[in-house]
Amino acid sequence: MAARMKQVRRITRLGVSDFETVAATERLQNDMLRRLEQVLSDSGRLAGLADCDKNHCGRPKCSEACEFYTRRRRLKEIPAVHRLLLKSAGPLYEVRVGRGVWAQPAGNLDRVSIAAAKKLNRWALDRLYMPNLVAVGAFKVSVAPQHEGRGWKCEIHQIIAGAKKKELEKVFSTSRNVSGNFLRVKEVTNLGQTISDVLKRNVQGWQHPYRTETTPDRPKKVHRAEYYSWLLSLRPNDRMIRYGCDRYFNRLKKRPRVVHQKIRKGHPRPIWLERYMFGSHPQNCRCIRCTGPYPLN
Repeated sequence: MAARMKQVRRITRLGVSDFETVAATERLQNDMLRRLEQVLSDSGRLAGLADCDKNHCGRPKCSEACEFYTRRRRLKEIPAVHRLLLKSAGPLYEVRVGRGVWAQPAGNLDRVSIAAAKKLNRWALDRLYMPNLVAVGAFKVSVAPQHEGRGWKCEIHQIIAGAKKKELEKVFSTSRNVSGNFLRVKEVTNLGQTISDVLKRNVQGWQHPYRTETTPDRPKKVHRAEYYSWLLSLRPNDRMIRYGCDRYFNRLKKRPRVVHQKIRKGHPRPIWLERYMFGSHPQNCRCIRCTGPYPLN
């Protein structure tokens, strides 16, 4: 108990003003249990979740759907990520990137491909060829607003250290004009609070990256039930984004990537056709090919 309170005070000193309380976590846990009891046909999948609390886990292995487990993870992750990013060289940017092809209609959340999103994120960061680059974040799903059909919008929300804003915008931008694509690269001013926001994993209404003046509506019961059911099928750390660090948020030592210059291959010159090429004979040439019925020149 004392250790938990010490962790909470430590997070508060880092600048996090809205870290979830035990009472708020308990309300979310009860809501999760009620929603899943209504939609799951196999009640055995909920075994042990009702016995979880702020200090103990009621299951042999923690579930991604457990709100107390998520809170305990955040108590450890926020200070570790803060220490990692403070030691990282270069500017810090909060990056939100989403693709329209990641979105899914309501009822099809289980079709979301986290692996595809992680692959795109890694491919984009690899293009920067920076061995000291560090990125930490999470894959998030949010409920789309009413005018977009109330489906699921997916995005990667992360903090990247070591790259400039123009470089990040270049590698994450796409030339395809697809509805639902969005990108925002914002400089970090309050590191502790930004880390807390990035690592939040609870279900929320989608917030437009450039329209923060509007507050999204709370997801309906049917959306929360689908979201919790989806979490039951995930393994811990499936949604975590890490680049340049290990699972304990220690920096990885990478060798600089070798850029191989590609030499453009030229087209072979057809020497055997040179005598038929335009200009291969002098202008006043009187040979049969130049003076015949179908002259070459």
